[in-house]
Amino acid sequence: MRQLALILSLILAIAVAVFAIQNAGPVTLRFGFWSVETSLVVVILVATAAGAALASLLGLPGWIRNRRQLRFQARELEALRTGHPPLTPPPPDSSLRPPT
Repeated sequence: MRQLALILSLILAIAVAVFAIQNAGPVTLRFGFWSVETSLVVVILVATAAGAALASLLGLPGWIRNRRQLRFQARELEALRTGHPPLTPPPPDSSLRPPT
């Protein structure tokens, strides 16, 4: 499954790079009083990189939660193998509770 995700990511990256290279004209970016002229290639690649970084940051809490659960389960499995009493479960994650 990881290999498929890697292959799809590489295909998407190549498609974005080809799209960016084919649209290499100059463009003026304006934001408030600020203005800069640059190539559209730069704009496309920076926007794509910013989107990927934001998506990674949004997935980080779930990844941390899964790693914490995996560590707990590994410790619990080791305790069961050695004959120790079961461990107390980790405190529930506050992000999973419904709002009050």
